[in-house]
Amino acid sequence: MPETSGTPSFNFTAHPSNSPFTASSQVYISNQPGVKYKYLATGALVFDDSNSSAPRILLIQRSASDSMPGLWEVPGGGVDDDDESILHAVARELWEEAAISTVSIGPLVGNPHFFFSPSGNQICKFNFLVEAKSVEGRLDVKLNPEEHQSFIWASEDEVRARKAGDVELEFTMTDLEATVLEAFRTRKEMEKIEASS
Repeated sequence: MPETSGTPSFNFTAHPSNSPFTASSQVYISNQPGVKYKYLATGALVFDDSNSSAPRILLIQRSASDSMPGLWEVPGGGVDDDDESILHAVARELWEEAAISTVSIGPLVGNPHFFFSPSGNQICKFNFLVEAKSVEGRLDVKLNPEEHQSFIWASEDEVRARKAGDVELEFTMTDLEATVLEAFRTRKEMEKIEASS
């Protein structure tokens, strides 16, 4: 975990569509008859609008000493047995990986990703739009160097080009790249709905 001034209490609001994810991983899985996975993971799709004409999403680069070294992903990870809910795991992982506090967890973005861990466990991953707490209008990112070595705020065009400035963006999974692009679309749709309300 990054050097920070204490762990937050993870008080956040959640989009109404997230009610299935207010359960623990064990309860959620037990309510899904016939599933083959026993483990859940989450991803936080965090946007920063400061100092930019285009929305940018947080991408973090895996550590050279970790699995999938040097590849890019969004903050996230496994739902722990002691996480109060799947949504709490989203907030916890964002805090542990980037030292960013969650204000609100928006809707699920895209379809779940299914993959196998290095130990052979099948995992189902859910990715959510997340509104994060800014400090003086900025989102300060502090990485855990054991897990991630760099971060970047990338625009939709940069994600599509797989290049932000001189940084090549190779994602951990093709599904994740598609989900990141879907996050831009979902966010635009939500902004239109809010503007018309």
